[in-house]
Amino acid sequence: MDLVKKPWFLGSVVVIFAAVVLWNIPIEKRKYGLSQSSLVTDYTGLLPERVERIVVADNRDDLQRIVKQANDNGQQISVAGLQHSQGGHTYYKDGVVVDMRSFNRILELDEHQKTIRVEAGATWEAVQEALLPYGLALKVTQSQSIFTIGGSLSVNAHGRDIRFGSMAETVKEMTLLTPAGEIMNVTRDDPDEWMKYVFGGYGLFGVILDVTLELTDNDLYVIQTEKLKTSEYPSYFTQLVNQQQTAMHYARVSVAPSSFLNEMYVINYNYTDKQDHKNFLKKEQGVRLSKIALDLGRQGGALEDLFWTMQKRYITSINNQEITRNNAMRSESTFMEYTKPGRVEVLQEFFVPVHAYTEYIEDVKQVIQANDKHDDFKVHNITIRYAAKDNFTTLNYAKEDMLGLVVLMQHGVKEEEVTNATSIIQRWTDITLEHGGTYYLPYYRYQTKEQFRRSYPAW
Repeated sequence: MDLVKKPWFLGSVVVIFAAVVLWNIPIEKRKYGLSQSSLVTDYTGLLPERVERIVVADNRDDLQRIVKQANDNGQQISVAGLQHSQGGHTYYKDGVVVDMRSFNRILELDEHQKTIRVEAGATWEAVQEALLPYGLALKVTQSQSIFTIGGSLSVNAHGRDIRFGSMAETVKEMTLLTPAGEIMNVTRDDPDEWMKYVFGGYGLFGVILDVTLELTDNDLYVIQTEKLKTSEYPSYFTQLVNQQQTAMHYARVSVAPSSFLNEMYVINYNYTDKQDHKNFLKKEQGVRLSKIALDLGRQGGALEDLFWTMQKRYITSINNQEITRNNAMRSESTFMEYTKPGRVEVLQEFFVPVHAYTEYIEDVKQVIQANDKHDDFKVHNITIRYAAKDNFTTLNYAKEDMLGLVVLMQHGVKEEEVTNATSIIQRWTDITLEHGGTYYLPYYRYQTKEQFRRSYPAW
């Protein structure tokens, strides 16, 4: 065959070859966390530190001995799960790191009382697998299932559910190893109020050994999606909450130049009054395709517009699909891995009162660029979740009903690039505070101490 006379054939071969190459690019993972050399870092890689030692405790007696020995030696102890925190929370300089991943057993499941007792080093995925045969699901967890129970509770994480309050409020009791090395059982009625300090306390008040969590049914939901203008969102959301037909909800806001912070999509999980009896947990799907799309958007400019168009098509395609509660709580995450040398992707989350959202978004437009193609600091995604007023924990970020803006951003790691990113994020934080909001603490510490104290007056 004369390929010169068959350009379509040659073009097809090139396209197929390129697709095969792209499909076989390995999904690299950022190297972070605990190491045998005692040099550790957070997820960003921006906070390397040398600790005295890393300990994998085999049982509770070991943990007590470690804590008491550290007290005798005047050492600080920190607690590590899967080390996804982005602010160096899981280590101190010359301190002792307790790796809790070996504490991962399911201790007790009561299907009639709808409770489960589980050790703090277990992942939410392991809990979901244990619940699956019983048609049960967690009341509140993060939108991904890859984190540990102890880690999520220590940062008082929240997710997509808009009916059950904070994650901390779903814990009936816990077993805690105190800073003095004592093991104690703590309930919600505990007069010393340990829970309000431990949950959202970042390991400062002891080591969570196990918790008893309240459960609910693994309901079947139907997904409903809709495009909105950002100015329409507060009234839309207020109506959504009051109607009581939606169990879970989140939204995506455009950061594409052509519709920058003016357009958004909402994704609702509505009750169907049905249960799914197939009982399966979905695995990650379309990782490579999602990663290719996200990598395009990471370039900014017209490619960010293309990425938003692709997101809109995907969101539209899932409208009217059915999904179980457990599967709605295990979103894909591997495609987000980012390992480009000299650059880092980080998260920040800003909470703002529901009623202040529209004016807040207009002010945010003055801080970040609509087209950041040629800027070092880039914003790739803003996801919105609801955080109901938290009257329980001490370091509470939701002092009233809040909308949390989860922001995925990227910048370089040179000193001047980090300084520039810090300046932008601090201005963003000031605007958040001016609107009665707060920011979330698990992430890299761009904010000033004064901004921290204003956000968390009970510090």
